[in-house]
Amino acid sequence: MSAVLRPDSERLARTLNLFTDAEVGGTPGGGVSRPAGSAADGRARTRFVERARELGLEVRVDDVGNIYAERPGTDPTALPVVVGSHLDTVVPGGRFDGILGVVLALETAALLEDAGSSTRRPVVVVNWTGEEGARFPQAMLGSGVIAGKWDGDFARALTDADGIALGDELERIGFLGSSDNRLSGFHVALEAHIEQGTRLEELDADVGVVTTISPVRWARVRVTGVGGHAGGPGPHGRQEAIVAAARMVVAARERSLAEGAFKVTVGTFRVLPGSNNVIPHEVVFNLDIRSDDDERVDTYFAEVSALFESIAVEEGVEVSVDRTWSMTSAPFDAEVRDLLARVATDNDVRWAEVRGSIGHDTLHLAAVGPAAMLFTRTTKGLSHCEEEDAPWEAVLATAQVLANAVASLAETEARTHRAPGETFV
Repeated sequence: MSAVLRPDSERLARTLNLFTDAEVGGTPGGGVSRPAGSAADGRARTRFVERARELGLEVRVDDVGNIYAERPGTDPTALPVVVGSHLDTVVPGGRFDGILGVVLALETAALLEDAGSSTRRPVVVVNWTGEEGARFPQAMLGSGVIAGKWDGDFARALTDADGIALGDELERIGFLGSSDNRLSGFHVALEAHIEQGTRLEELDADVGVVTTISPVRWARVRVTGVGGHAGGPGPHGRQEAIVAAARMVVAARERSLAEGAFKVTVGTFRVLPGSNNVIPHEVVFNLDIRSDDDERVDTYFAEVSALFESIAVEEGVEVSVDRTWSMTSAPFDAEVRDLLARVATDNDVRWAEVRGSIGHDTLHLAAVGPAAMLFTRTTKGLSHCEEEDAPWEAVLATAQVLANAVASLAETEARTHRAPGETFV
């Protein structure tokens, strides 16, 4: 295909609004609250299917709720180019995270239709189930099943805080399909996503070609002390789990600030027994550590763990630091990244190479086939909040790069792919 595909700004805005208004979880503050399997998720999925069918796409749903909308190719034996993201959000979330990637994928299909283009390879627009893990506690769930990380039974059996299973909710909202409909392979997988950082803003670039996603380590930290009545022995005689835990959180942050090369976050903090007049005997909190490469992040994880041990000794309590999940660093496919860079340059788009520090569905897919990502510039790097925003010119620029890259990839020959290995452990 020789003609340049240029996004339709008004159509793109209408499609974005389809997935962000009040009926599908849009909030008064301008964000979106749409956890996986919710009624709002069901309505958004229905709109996705309706829009896909308007574009002449063939829709199927698999056994964990992933939705595939396929534009057939001229070669029935050719593996597809897969493009998409996710429609589920955190609560409350923004109106771009995940949603924009689905909208840009639909716009890509629309542009191919506008051009009357027949591609050799099929193009499959995907909405992955449960990327956020906000309701059912396993992030990047649907893509993980496709990559072989988990099986369908595991995914469907996951329960939310009220004990409701994902499989039951998918059935309730009408999106529990068949395992026969799963994506079985792909030529290349692409995802567009907001940056969730400030690097593109700092570089005055609209689009980022993502080289790799930085590694992450999660741990569950359990601090055990001695409980008792608040009116009992004074502070000199106490072995307080909550005091030790508080010191640990602050110490980890201070180490991060001093080093400047890793990020540390504590996002949950559970105190037992949780009574106003009882000294807590146990505190459990999560630990999230991120850095540029696996060696560094493991070094910092060990240093922070040693800090916690030292504080525990000083406070007379016990601590355990148990690693619960890891995301290793794996570069995206070099040839696909080069193509994205060429397309951006040829289309006079301001672009830059960037790293990511947050997990995405395409990381799972990168373990089984060629995959790459584009980032869209965001305002002040805000995400997972109602203030999340992206300059419209950056959205249009990303749409143009994505569509033209997909059109090119849908004509290319197959090649040998060397997967980077296990990405999530």
